[in-house]
Amino acid sequence: MNENEFETMLYELLQDDTRVLDPGRGFYVEAAPEIARVQTFEEAGLLTNNRGVVVHTADGSTFQICIVKSR
Repeated sequence: MNENEFETMLYELLQDDTRVLDPGRGFYVEAAPEIARVQTFEEAGLLTNNRGVVVHTADGSTFQICIVKSR
């Protein structure tokens, strides 16, 4: 797996509709309602050669997750 493939996998995991069934309530609930939007570094317009994702949360916080292959 290379950095591009890992970036795609991470992006899709964070971007997916992560709803789970709440057995106590009998209906689906958001597993990660805190995540409002996910972008790759390229989509976000970051001027870097690194791969990674930018995660925007519902409270307005923004996190950058840089992907660096170590082996």
